[in-house]
Amino acid sequence: MATLYVRDLSEEALTELKIRAARNRQSLQAYARTLLEQEAATPALEDVVARIRERATARLSTGDVLRDIDRGRRHE
Repeated sequence: MATLYVRDLSEEALTELKIRAARNRQSLQAYARTLLEQEAATPALEDVVARIRERATARLSTGDVLRDIDRGRRHE
C-alpha cells in the first residue's frame, strides 16, 4: 500500500471533505481513499471515446442523418 500526502489543500476544501466524510460515517482518510479509488477505476474520457470509435460500424454522413430525420417528420 502506498502513502499519499496532499499539500496546500485549502481550508474550505478540507472542511467540506471532513463534513462529507462525517455524513458517510467515514474517517477523512477512508473517505478520501474511496474517492481516489473510484476516480482511478473510472476510465478516462479519451479511452471511452476511442473504444466507441473502434466499435462504431455505421458510416453515415450528417446529410444522411438529417435526410432521415426529415423523412421521419413527413411520415408523422
